[in-house]
Amino acid sequence: MKTKQWLPLAAFIASFSSTSFAGEWVIKAGGFWAQTDSSVSTKLFDGSEGYLDFEDHLNLEEEQFLPFFEAGYKFNDRHYVYADWRRLHRSAKTQSTFGFTLPGDSDKGVLVGAAIDTRMDIDILRAGYGYSFYKTDRAEIGGSLGLHVMFIEMGFSGEIAGCIDNNGSITCDSASTNGEVVDESTTAPLPDIGLWADYQLSEDWTIGAHTQFFYISIDNTSGYLADLNASISYHINPNWDVELGYNYYLVEAEWNETTLKYNYRGPMLNVAYKF
Repeated sequence: MKTKQWLPLAAFIASFSSTSFAGEWVIKAGGFWAQTDSSVSTKLFDGSEGYLDFEDHLNLEEEQFLPFFEAGYKFNDRHYVYADWRRLHRSAKTQSTFGFTLPGDSDKGVLVGAAIDTRMDIDILRAGYGYSFYKTDRAEIGGSLGLHVMFIEMGFSGEIAGCIDNNGSITCDSASTNGEVVDESTTAPLPDIGLWADYQLSEDWTIGAHTQFFYISIDNTSGYLADLNASISYHINPNWDVELGYNYYLVEAEWNETTLKYNYRGPMLNVAYKF
């Protein structure tokens, strides 16, 4: 991900860390052992719409470590701003079992039996504001509003054919490309709304849960998201926590007549440093 894509989020969080908002930084780092299911819309050679499954059709790994990073700032006891980043980059070699045109590029396609290399890189970036509307010595419940952006890059190389649409019927030759055919897209910033709850079991142990959702349609971009998480954390000392949890994440994004469906679920482990 390009550095400039981080700058607005860094400025957003830093704007709250002046001396007038005395508070606490929280830095989290870790990852998920994710079981992934992903597909993208494409056009078949008979002109009909179809879906290309990256795990079943293109042999991308279903299970992989997914790194996670979050930076947040708590201030005035009940307020919190945050930004987090998740990364899933995968690649594979396979021999196609059916014919299809490349997502976002109907002038190129893959014939049955063609040897192809596939790369799918997804980066998910979110930022938002949270407010704790219920707080006691042991329990806390709050809500959040944020923005969500997906950076999607799909690359295909190998035996890529040139295709022509003849009144709905697509014909392709057997030429191979030199280099990689890349479809690079960035979804518009889409809003999400969330709820969270924490409960302190003892001085050292806390359980928590959070949910985030959105659905919106703007111009030629639409999408929805569901993010569910449950966790238990251990307070090592006043500055360090370790957290074990389970995360379920589902997103569908549509842009420029392309639809991407992406889902992962699995256990997560991270450490948090507070200062």
